[in-house]
Amino acid sequence: MPHSVARKKFEGFVDDCQFVERHRGDVVKLTHPAPRYRLSFLGAFRLTAPDGQRLEITSKKSIALLALLSTAETGERWRSWIQERLWGSLDLQQAQAGLRRELHRLRKLTNGFGIPLLQSDFRAVRLNLPFVESDVRREVSDTAYGGEFLEGLDIPGEESFEDWLRDMRSNYFDSVQAGDGESSVDSLFLTAHAGAERSIGDAMTPTGNACDHGDFAAR
Repeated sequence: MPHSVARKKFEGFVDDCQFVERHRGDVVKLTHPAPRYRLSFLGAFRLTAPDGQRLEITSKKSIALLALLSTAETGERWRSWIQERLWGSLDLQQAQAGLRRELHRLRKLTNGFGIPLLQSDFRAVRLNLPFVESDVRREVSDTAYGGEFLEGLDIPGEESFEDWLRDMRSNYFDSVQAGDGESSVDSLFLTAHAGAERSIGDAMTPTGNACDHGDFAAR
């Protein structure tokens, strides 16, 4: 009779995000990939849960927040940088409250799937990249022209975001036309890195308040 195999589904994961299991104390790689969130920013926005369910996001700023994170090379942005883009027309306290509100909405939407979509601390917000796929992080040659980046989305009154969005759309279209095969994050979103580097100096001084620490600490 074969020995029974004790399995633990979420014992860990390897670099290519495949599940692993314990077999007599040894880690064995499974063949099926870990379930992931899927983000589509080309054409109509779409967020798909790990179980395949489409999740509806009604807030434009939640969608924009996910786009800002997906176009960062590491999937991470400083809170102050995000606030400048999405709430630059408001004072600091209102901008901080606005970001906390969108983070709460996204966590509430995804907290039933056992895998966090986002992680954050009082300085930065990041995508949980091992469990997130995004069309703008694929090779350009694999993406082809999937439609306008963030099609139909704009945030009136937030000129910093509108400037960023125009640059992203232009970079994406130019990269696809060139067909250079560079990765989307490397070639489509070069201007985003310059803006992020410029804001790092400001972000080194914590802008979060006590609520930033407690309500949305990384889990």
